[in-house]
Amino acid sequence: MRKLFRSRRGSVAFATSIALVPLVGFMAIGGEAGSWYVTKQRAQSAADAAAYSGALRLQCGAVQTSGGPACADAQNETYRARQFAAQNAFCDGTDTSASSYPGARCPTGLPSGTSQQVTVAVGATQVQATVSQTQPTYMAKLLGLSNVTIAATAIARVLSLSPPCVLSLQDPLTFQGNTTVNSPNCGLSSNNTSSSAIQFTGSSVNSNVKSLSAPGGCAQNGSVTPCDKAITYAAATPNPLSGLDAPMAAVSIATNCPSGNNVLPTAYDTTKSQTCVNNGFTFKSNGGPTNDGRYPLNGVYFFSGNLTIQGGTITGTATFILLPGASLKISGNPTIQLSPVTTVLSTQVPTQLRSTSVLNLMSKLLIYDPESTGNNQSVTISGSTTSYFNGVVYAPNADVLYQGSSQNYGCNMVIAKGVALSGSSNFDNSTCPATSAGAVTRYVRLVP
Repeated sequence: MRKLFRSRRGSVAFATSIALVPLVGFMAIGGEAGSWYVTKQRAQSAADAAAYSGALRLQCGAVQTSGGPACADAQNETYRARQFAAQNAFCDGTDTSASSYPGARCPTGLPSGTSQQVTVAVGATQVQATVSQTQPTYMAKLLGLSNVTIAATAIARVLSLSPPCVLSLQDPLTFQGNTTVNSPNCGLSSNNTSSSAIQFTGSSVNSNVKSLSAPGGCAQNGSVTPCDKAITYAAATPNPLSGLDAPMAAVSIATNCPSGNNVLPTAYDTTKSQTCVNNGFTFKSNGGPTNDGRYPLNGVYFFSGNLTIQGGTITGTATFILLPGASLKISGNPTIQLSPVTTVLSTQVPTQLRSTSVLNLMSKLLIYDPESTGNNQSVTISGSTTSYFNGVVYAPNADVLYQGSSQNYGCNMVIAKGVALSGSSNFDNSTCPATSAGAVTRYVRLVP
């Protein structure tokens, strides 16, 4: 008996059994906490989707308010946020329409004591979504915790970029060769929605831009990597001059021009029997009023035929309006120093353009060209052209191509169907102030 009482055999197993009780308990609590972590991750994904979707709807409305196209989404921000939370299997228990959201994955029946809540707060520039799930505990009850609420919050903001100095309305915005772009105070935008809405090719594209954006993607090759700076899948940039399209298309004064008139017209004057439109004109180095290649301009000029600038020095305050069927080519080695007519009077334009809204849109317009791209038609600026444009070049139906060694300075805004910069061209609008007029590009980003 004495040996039996003194025996220690089995004591370790007994102690181990006693120790395993709390150990197993803590392991069970740890497993339960692990399930909370999984739920937390799912809730965060749902909150991110809800906030981002609500902000996209907020952005859509902001674009419409700033003069862009009407927002096609008939639902509001809260609806979109709740819809995408529901698509991620988090549905507010008080939302009677939760299960009817398109793509909703609302649980058909939550476990007893479990509930979900989706809260959406919409501000002027942001949407905040909070997703939570309250559920009973099991092993954690041993620690006095009868239920737990697992929540996640996300905030998505609608951010604005500086107005662009270059806006490609439909086609990709392309950079090729040894192009240099210096636009430190305003951005470059493309409204193309393809994966290559912004295209960089070549080995030495040098760009210094305030921003680069598109509703599509950015593609690059060669040794340049500017796509790192591009803001892709943003909202399309509203066309600030779209109000000119219909009135300009209605202008039909070309029939009043003398046939074969190839002299530079004087500024439009309604007191004259013949309108100041010609059937084609070429600026050249041996032309101008004194035949020495100098062309001092002042006023609004209309051209019913092709306008070619291939030489000479063109200076002054002028607005060039090309009528349907006309085209613009700039080549050779001209020097162009032009600013727009900042206050266009009704006496300077035909009847179709005399509304206050149209006159206001023309206040910064330097060149309007309605030609359509096709059959090698485009607005081409090539050769060793040196231009100092301080206004808007607007070609809503054509591509504007900068080629060769053309040098382009001044606060020059280009709005066209497509814009391409190639060769060793230099596009420098560093003189534009940071508050340059123009439509604002907006995009949505989740914020910490």
